[in-house]
Amino acid sequence: MAKKKKATKGGVSTGLTDLEDKYRNKMFHEVTEGTVISTELAYSYDPLKLKDEFMPVERQREIYKALDTLFNGEPMDTVDEESYRHGGVQQCKSKRDWTEWGKKISVERGIPQYNREMGIPLGQRYYEPILVSNTDYVVDYDDFSIYNNCAIQQLMDDMRKTVIIGLDVPHRVIQLRLGKEISPESMNLYMETMQHVLAGGAVVQEHMAEAHPGLVTDAYAKIITGNADLAEQFDRRWVMSIEKEFHPSRAEPLHETIGNRLYNTIRTHTLRLRMTNGAAVIRSAAIAVTMSFVAAYKLTGESVLSDISFATRHAQAIHMGLPTWLSRSQSPNEPGGIPLGYWADMCCAEKELPNTPWMKAVTIERDMQLGKDMTQAVLECCAIASHMDSVWYGIYMSGGLGFPAFAYLYCGNILDDWLNRFTELCYYNFEGHERFPDSWDCAKGMGEVAALYLMETYEKYPTLQELHWGGAIRCFITSAIADSFAALLTGDALQGSMIQNYIVSLLMKEGWLRTGFGGQEVQAHCGPAYGTSLRIEEGGLPELRGSNYPMMSYTATHTPGYITGIYAAMIGRGSSWSCSPLVKVAFADPDSSFDFKNARLCIAKGCANEFEPQGERDLIRPAR
Repeated sequence: MAKKKKATKGGVSTGLTDLEDKYRNKMFHEVTEGTVISTELAYSYDPLKLKDEFMPVERQREIYKALDTLFNGEPMDTVDEESYRHGGVQQCKSKRDWTEWGKKISVERGIPQYNREMGIPLGQRYYEPILVSNTDYVVDYDDFSIYNNCAIQQLMDDMRKTVIIGLDVPHRVIQLRLGKEISPESMNLYMETMQHVLAGGAVVQEHMAEAHPGLVTDAYAKIITGNADLAEQFDRRWVMSIEKEFHPSRAEPLHETIGNRLYNTIRTHTLRLRMTNGAAVIRSAAIAVTMSFVAAYKLTGESVLSDISFATRHAQAIHMGLPTWLSRSQSPNEPGGIPLGYWADMCCAEKELPNTPWMKAVTIERDMQLGKDMTQAVLECCAIASHMDSVWYGIYMSGGLGFPAFAYLYCGNILDDWLNRFTELCYYNFEGHERFPDSWDCAKGMGEVAALYLMETYEKYPTLQELHWGGAIRCFITSAIADSFAALLTGDALQGSMIQNYIVSLLMKEGWLRTGFGGQEVQAHCGPAYGTSLRIEEGGLPELRGSNYPMMSYTATHTPGYITGIYAAMIGRGSSWSCSPLVKVAFADPDSSFDFKNARLCIAKGCANEFEPQGERDLIRPAR
């Protein structure tokens, strides 16, 4: 066989055949003599080789201190000198305990149970502890599983067991249909009756079986109104005081928007929710309101009761979530049907901070303390948003083990470090400016700055890559931070969500050649196109979207970032709420089992077995 002729340039062989050289010249510009050829390697550099130059500054960063604590060594070391000497499963207290429990249960029931040797062994990697950001709690990674953390369980329960019902229509029915007087005495009697009925007490049929009060201590109702004079007509024990819970600059627009209307925030008890679902919560709230009106106003007659029933169940009823696909969960008030704007409003970390746009807050103080406090509030929302996805995506959709990887959104002081650096960046570059242009070009530029900075930090810290152990984790963290930064600057949740999809589908993929497992790239690629659509099957306003529409239904990287971006946009534009002032006020309740102002601290206490949940059955269990 004849050999193919090799092409030459300047008498030197190019290593290509004549035919290959022809097609190369056709598809690419032919290189002429004197042309400077740019290559990918010409722009590459290794951050680790430069570390001696920036180490004094690097050691001051929160991320350096956190990684130094977690890994008990130099965070920038590229080699684990203790590899194969960490001890495998034995290095982790929870794994050791569970191995013993697995053996014990296997003996007692005669069927094998937990065995860490099954599946993929833990191996000899370092099983690092986890620091909960902005706290002193260092815990095991296993503690963030929803099955092991009663605070996370209570977080979800407190959302699902809440219903807000308007009282204006029922009172109007009583006045017009029955001619009864509505007085402070009758309204307070209604509220006192509500507390009794929600706890499982009977009021109309006295021979009904009632619940043990000790099992349902977290069932109660409160009043919300924007009219201070109207609020004074009620016993202060069941009034949500907006002026007491919120900074004056935040309380004023809440008062003005809610106005003279009267609402009832109803919390059914956790035990009922554990036995049933969100739909039963809605029905229990409706029957409690109906029975309380019947008892307080001595109502009789089928037609009157039907009017009252409609008024309380439907006329002004505000549910936390809508029903989802039957294959997911069939009832309302479940995670997948809750609008993302409601999730953002449930976080109340900002309620004691002034209602100042973030960029203005950053530039008015040299120490940027107010701006950094606002970014800490955004990270509290990260904690709430992350577990929404760990429950919805990890359990309702996939039926999996809980996906606690989302906990990295609020662990290790990593995101705290990044948002603090971006706050300083804005102070030194935008000092004297109070607004950032709400345009794609401007948001895109700052989103790129954020994403590239984060990607470079990952390359700089091998231990950070070890902590955030998968491409999907780095993907959703980077995109969520870029989303939040763009939303903080522009005050626009839509700009933030567009940046998030742009970062995942284009910037990160170009820089790292991949994001995470292949399934999540589909949503990222269609996100920029569908993200601005208002059609139901494609998008909608960010605040009114849920996790249950097709573009977001099968992804592990988007929802926490979207929720956090919506909250960040509220902080960025200086608003008092994201989607609903009623939801914002309802979840600022100091009597809530879970503290929606200090979500990270509550979850950390859950990790350390220090959080006291509701809905427990100790009173009716055998003594142990």
